[in-house]
Amino acid sequence: MTNTLRSLRQFWLIIVVIIVIVIGIFFRVTNIDKKIYWHDEVYTSLRVAGYQSNEVTDTFFNGKIITTQELLKFQKLSLNTPFSQTIKSLNTHPEHPPLYYIILRLWQNIFGSSIIINRSLSIIFSLLVFPAIYWLSRELFNDKFVSFLTVSLVAISPFQILYAQEAREYSLWMLTIILSSLFFVKSIKFNKGIHWISYSLSLSLTFYTSILSIFLPFVNIIYILLMRKNLSKNKLINFVKYTIISFLLFIPWVIIMLINFNVLKDTTQWTKIEKPLIFLANLWGLHFTSLFADMGLPLYHWLSYIFIILVLIIIGYSFFFLIRNTEKNIWLYLLLLTVIPTLGLILPDLIFGGVKSSMTRYFIPAYIAIYLTIGYFLGIKIQKKSLRWSIILIVIFTTGIISNIISANSETWWNKPSSYHNPAIAKIINQAENVLLITDNFDINEGNIISISHKLKPDIKLQLFQKETPIKIHKEFNKIYVFNPSSEFLTKIETAYKGELTSVYPLLYQLTFN
Repeated sequence: MTNTLRSLRQFWLIIVVIIVIVIGIFFRVTNIDKKIYWHDEVYTSLRVAGYQSNEVTDTFFNGKIITTQELLKFQKLSLNTPFSQTIKSLNTHPEHPPLYYIILRLWQNIFGSSIIINRSLSIIFSLLVFPAIYWLSRELFNDKFVSFLTVSLVAISPFQILYAQEAREYSLWMLTIILSSLFFVKSIKFNKGIHWISYSLSLSLTFYTSILSIFLPFVNIIYILLMRKNLSKNKLINFVKYTIISFLLFIPWVIIMLINFNVLKDTTQWTKIEKPLIFLANLWGLHFTSLFADMGLPLYHWLSYIFIILVLIIIGYSFFFLIRNTEKNIWLYLLLLTVIPTLGLILPDLIFGGVKSSMTRYFIPAYIAIYLTIGYFLGIKIQKKSLRWSIILIVIFTTGIISNIISANSETWWNKPSSYHNPAIAKIINQAENVLLITDNFDINEGNIISISHKLKPDIKLQLFQKETPIKIHKEFNKIYVFNPSSEFLTKIETAYKGELTSVYPLLYQLTFN
């Protein structure tokens, strides 16, 4: 009787896992265009369409009245734009390797360009992660249930769903990392030429997706050094040879980065901003919490700390279980894949200052190892008929579903920090009749004014300025709003209109004048 009940419980857990995967797919394709098309996504569209930011500035930031639709023309790929123009635009932004953008350009050639179409490509990559991580888990643990469970953790993960609906490279990056890890593991295990070639090519693809992929060779090299006594000389030679080939394949983009080194420095300058340690430490905890629970709580909310503690305990205990119950060649690789990228981001910020480690998406290599480790831990425990861990798995699923319901019905979220207030700003402006929105090219206003324009009514008028552009007065509008002005521009507007700017919302001011 007891065995029958346990078998029945495991059967229903399998059904639950299948349902969770289906729910995860549902969340990926639901409300694709609801969240704000934020600053970074705006630049995705600009680059793929073959434009450069200075073209937007030169064309529109001249003090003339324009409509939102005129500005948004720069967000769509023209049928007459040659592919070479997209490549030229990508070359001027060396901080983002071109693979994702080239694929998106091909995607737009077929389906056109819109928020839904742009984000749908990331959904495709996110869905391809399912079979990829299943394959990697099977290669590591040779257990179908463990692999299936790992897929369900990825499927319902709030973090995964957020970036499945963003027109950026991060879903593709996760896919290429998994494939690189898979073929690395297979190469070390079987030492076949086809596996080594696949490893080399997939590692190169990770380089062409994100420059942060530099952590992966370090993971592999340290792993090889620690396992060298268990590896044949031929395997060591093959590893060195095919890793070098991966770097050689990336040389064309390295050359582009060197040619545009000053641009690279300027565009990554924000990573050197100083932030308090307590701020960074909170974010480090929330990075890993977002894999399983993300309810949009304030940064210092007491419930956030509870989630952080619980998730870190599960992660820590899962690795302890992994080390105790698997061979060194398995647990060492997953441990290194977690620790090397994590320390590679955190230590420089601690030693030299900066905020690279505040970006949740930069920790994707570590997340892959965490999904695999927790999937293995829970899978083995559940197969041993552990009611406690079956219940914990259901709690994880439930928390993920609740998190995704909350997020799916929101227009903004923490992963769009520089455009977080844009939906609310657009609503305020849309409520007014005969309104003018003014801004200058201060800070990152260029990208954000386009982001806001995606939410504005077509008849809303814009007036955009550069620092040296003379102020042109237009008192015929019922309401005039100014978005995120520099202190100098704020003073110029008040002087020109002989009026006063009053804050009505974060980053938004209303101009009153006689």
